[in-house]
Amino acid sequence: MKSIFKIFLLIVIAGTTSSCRQEIVPNELLPKFDSILKDPTQLTEYEFSEGAPFKHVALPLDFGSDKFKDSTILAKLENTHIKYITYVYSDFKSDSKFKQEELNRERLYNLYQYFPELFDSNETEWKIIEQTGAKSENESKELFHGYVVYYRPVPTKESMKAEIAYMESMIDTALTFISPVSDTNTLITTLESNAIVDEFGSEAYYESDIAFAVADSAYTSEAGTFDFGSYFQDTTVSAVLNRNKDWDKMLINCDLTGSMSPYSVQLFIWHRLNIDKNKVQHFVFFNDGDMTPDNKKKTGNTGGIYYSKADNFEELKEVAYKCMRNGFGGDAPENDIEAILKGFKKCKDCGDVILIADNWANMRDYEFINKIDRPVRIILCGTQFGINKQYLDLARATKGSVHTIEEDISNLMDLKEGEEITISGHTFVIENGKFIEVKKI
Repeated sequence: MKSIFKIFLLIVIAGTTSSCRQEIVPNELLPKFDSILKDPTQLTEYEFSEGAPFKHVALPLDFGSDKFKDSTILAKLENTHIKYITYVYSDFKSDSKFKQEELNRERLYNLYQYFPELFDSNETEWKIIEQTGAKSENESKELFHGYVVYYRPVPTKESMKAEIAYMESMIDTALTFISPVSDTNTLITTLESNAIVDEFGSEAYYESDIAFAVADSAYTSEAGTFDFGSYFQDTTVSAVLNRNKDWDKMLINCDLTGSMSPYSVQLFIWHRLNIDKNKVQHFVFFNDGDMTPDNKKKTGNTGGIYYSKADNFEELKEVAYKCMRNGFGGDAPENDIEAILKGFKKCKDCGDVILIADNWANMRDYEFINKIDRPVRIILCGTQFGINKQYLDLARATKGSVHTIEEDISNLMDLKEGEEITISGHTFVIENGKFIEVKKI
């Protein structure tokens, strides 16, 4: 789901705002808003973190007001994919007649007037925080009230070119590390010089996944060591592949739409370092339809699927880069199931079926998961805010497994109706054969 709007419209709307409450919420929106607001998580005080793992903006509101303090900040959300929104308020009442639920609705309505599509999309995930620590109006005014919006820039041709350059740089660095390294500083300087700046003057979103930190996983050969933990803040792909050493004759399906480069490059590096072990037989890359307009994409036959055998690394890279150049995803849903099914036709004797999936994106062809008759092992990328339930459903339906940076969950098919499971701190229950997240108050 994309949030695209004109900056001049924002300025016009911003000029009409004031600090008072004046919005009357249309009755037809009340059920939608109340569904979002139900079952808030209670905290003594919410602490806003500038160091979140994804791009984000804070949209503060004054205590007791439904108007943004600075609505021009919303311009930063032009041409973005908004996935997660946290709404924060406090429960303190300076007037016994005050109704917090009415103010909450008015605040949502104010956001709705800028981004109505957020409220109609099943892509957007909401978290509601109710702060309970304030004992006076002054204390409450010191708390954060408002929204924190987590987003990704909508990819462009230029951004995909930059992602390919970034991947090439990382692969070159990894190959250098296979041989003895005499000047580590040179390598680090080279990577830093490749930082990409976006339209707001910040480093491009995929660069934020590079970190020169203490190692947590490494590949060692006779010639040298490449440490994934020193170059990637989120080492999900390499960590999962290194843990599951019994996977063999793999058919690897990899999402190459925008924002996936920090994960796909881990795959390429891992494969290059292990290519002599013949662990992988075939790769399938997909970009959700090349440059097909969203309204012309046909579910189950979207296209934008590319194939490569695993034994020629240079050829493999070129196929992947062609996939990235030819299409970088339009709307958020991706054609995961189509890619897997077409991969089966290309590699009928493959063993373990792997899907490297973008946790931020739903599956365009989710309705076809029952067509897959082999276990799918799903490596989920970008799970810091939770787990996409569709991938849990896919793993359970195919008797496969789900893998995060810390966990390998292989018992999903054993869960019965009404049973619960906790994954990465989030609890899910089986209802009508599907996973539903259980909100903890």
